[in-house]
Amino acid sequence: MSISIIDSHIHLWNEAEAPSHNWYASDSPLATRHSIAEYREATSSSASQLSGFIYIEADRKNDDSKDWSEPLNELAWMRRIIEGKPQEGEGHTADNAKLCLGIIPWAPIASGLPKLKEYIATVEEQAGEAAWAKVKGFRYLLQDKPNKTGLTEEFIDGLKLLGEKGWVFDAGVDQHRRGRVQLEELVEIIDRAHDGVEDEDKKVVFIINHLCKPDLTIISQTDPSFIAWYAHFLGSDE
Repeated sequence: MSISIIDSHIHLWNEAEAPSHNWYASDSPLATRHSIAEYREATSSSASQLSGFIYIEADRKNDDSKDWSEPLNELAWMRRIIEGKPQEGEGHTADNAKLCLGIIPWAPIASGLPKLKEYIATVEEQAGEAAWAKVKGFRYLLQDKPNKTGLTEEFIDGLKLLGEKGWVFDAGVDQHRRGRVQLEELVEIIDRAHDGVEDEDKKVVFIINHLCKPDLTIISQTDPSFIAWYAHFLGSDE
């Protein structure tokens, strides 16, 4: 039986723009180009089964309510991939365009509805018709933000707006580095984002990426951190 694969979470960047990411370090193996050419090489063993991928924003530098230049530069890069119009040395071709099945750009969810709506309108304007049609939702990482960032009224209102428009929210938290509090807050965020939304189809769908980043060096049913991760992410059997 033939299996069709949709790679649901990938990041791409060209070498020239690598320094624009928050995680960039010049001596990192990630500092080089990671474009579709490299992606096709890495997935060559399953190429015949690969239907395509969902491109997730890769944490460009930004100032939530003031400076959106780098996330919008990434949007322009997404657009070039989707339209099959690469710039020299970017590592993708016109034929690669069909592989991009959807995109999840960054959005200033924490900045309040007026700024969020302004940003989304800018995305629609700058994405072009083909790329805008590929927008499936938005991402705002909580893993590096102060505790309770996602519990503000502004953040919850932003999530409800995404649900109203039929977009998903890609949630990034980090239990390994930030502890159990990130798991507890994410559960509360989901509850509050759905609270008062009577239409099930208007409740924002959460994509919980990287399994909330547990400490994979500790896989023990007796370890407190593993128990906390299991209870919050997979649910208790009790």
